[in-house]
Amino acid sequence: MGLSLAEVRNKGWKALIKKLEHTDATKFILLYEAGKRNCVEERKELFKETSVEDIVAEIRREKGPR
Repeated sequence: MGLSLAEVRNKGWKALIKKLEHTDATKFILLYEAGKRNCVEERKELFKETSVEDIVAEIRREKGPR
């Protein structure tokens, strides 16, 4: 029967992260998610496996040395 929608979403997100990193992957997703009903809950689900520390580390990597 194939993957569930949740599994497809999860694998797709991981593939985007692998190629685009979190920031650009998020931008990509946001291009296609405009108009959804409960974006707060969707974002919680989308980032449930990503820690704040991971996001901060990625931002610091992207900004480079100061």
